[in-house]
Amino acid sequence: MSVVVIGASGDLAKKKTYPALFGLFQRGMLPEGLRIVGYARSKKTNKELRDMIRPYLKKSSPDKDEKIEAFLTR
Repeated sequence: MSVVVIGASGDLAKKKTYPALFGLFQRGMLPEGLRIVGYARSKKTNKELRDMIRPYLKKSSPDKDEKIEAFLTR
């Protein structure tokens, strides 16, 4: 099962979509094998995209670094 984020590197995705998905992940509401796939016009590596998203996840959960890393591997 996959969730596809269109406009993955955009403002809406990093401020709303990823934090919302992370909230579901923290509550155990995402299926175990779920993959989050992003599509964007901008060329970013996986690492660049994860580094861009990480600060927005930390705002919603500043003391959960291990959870953030587990989420970003999806």
